[in-house]
Amino acid sequence: MKIKTIFCIISLFMIIFFTNCVTTRHVNFSRYNLSLKNTLSIFLLNNEKGYYFCIPVQYIGDFQINDFEFDNGNILIGDYNILLKRDEVMISIYLNETVDENGNTVGEFNLVYLEDNGRVLISKIAEPLDIKIESNYMMNQYDIFIEKHLTDNEMENIINEYERGNVYSMLSIWFDITINNEEQYGSGMLDDFELYNGPVNEYVWLLPHFDFFRTKYLQD
Repeated sequence: MKIKTIFCIISLFMIIFFTNCVTTRHVNFSRYNLSLKNTLSIFLLNNEKGYYFCIPVQYIGDFQINDFEFDNGNILIGDYNILLKRDEVMISIYLNETVDENGNTVGEFNLVYLEDNGRVLISKIAEPLDIKIESNYMMNQYDIFIEKHLTDNEMENIINEYERGNVYSMLSIWFDITINNEEQYGSGMLDDFELYNGPVNEYVWLLPHFDFFRTKYLQD
């Protein structure tokens, strides 16, 4: 009886093991170089860790951003909806205090805020800024990057939409922002675009105020 019991347990284990092997499928994304076109509001990028969406939000002016709080949003790829939740995105804010009226930067971009899946890691955004020299008019440029990293399952659903030819897509994000100590609730951004198999939007290489974005995300 004991031998039969042990044999049954081993047999059950082998069935479970091979069943998992059969149902687990390795997803190969290398056959595609998916990106987004007709937009500069959102990018679908790929690094050594996999695919992710990057949403750049930019503010340029002679003001200070004192606070930024992401609320919610969504990315609709064809019929596949990806919710953007605060505890599932990474938010980084960089500041350059020496930007001219044409968007050309002189100094460096410094990280003033970092939030990872709802956990604030760096928060220096409200610290006093340097006093500007009136004879050399410069503005502040804030580059806010919202990243949503994708699971294999999410990427497989996106590829399914592409293979069906269902490429028309939409973006919405909502956030609260404080500028010069004035709270602006319900700020946001809406855009539409298309999913396609090809390189990153070529227009991003032509705009000077995208220099830092190119350095951070598009250059090795």
